[in-house]
Amino acid sequence: MKKSKLLLISTTLFAASTFAASDPVNLNCDPLLDQEYSTFEFIDNLNGTVTDLRTSLIWAKCTLGQTYILSTNSCSSAGAENYLDWGDALSAAASYEVNNISDWRMPNIKELGSLVDRSCAAPTINLTLFPNTVSSIYYSSTPFKGSSVDANYAHLVSRVINFSDGTEMPLTTPESSNTSYVVRAVKGGYN
Repeated sequence: MKKSKLLLISTTLFAASTFAASDPVNLNCDPLLDQEYSTFEFIDNLNGTVTDLRTSLIWAKCTLGQTYILSTNSCSSAGAENYLDWGDALSAAASYEVNNISDWRMPNIKELGSLVDRSCAAPTINLTLFPNTVSSIYYSSTPFKGSSVDANYAHLVSRVINFSDGTEMPLTTPESSNTSYVVRAVKGGYN
């Protein structure tokens, strides 16, 4: 009797969502390299969000500014919003909404790094889970206090990840750069 109830609860829990399937044609990934995570470690909630079973984080499927397309469970290929200012990026993540789901935030550097898959390139992320991801630098909420040795980082700046190649670095100083970066929103956290 208990096994039947457990099966019913398990079926009910995942009825509205689906485990993300492998994509045999994920053309940005090298099948000869070990993946850093499997698509089976995620649940595609079919509403513009993806749940990471490893961390309990809920990720926005699309980069901020892209449109989530319900009929294809995909993201528009254009429209990603670029932010020159870290504060504006933090605010944009906090006010993000997809399918009436709100209460988002910008991920910290470790959370954002959990999406990097170096078996994939330009972008270094699995496109089955995060379609049309921009191959760009993504902000994190983690500050970087620069060394006094390097005058370029003498003030508080953000740590970022370049999803073109998966490298983590400090944000270049706003005074010396007109470069802008993008954001992927997240909610929830470790259990």
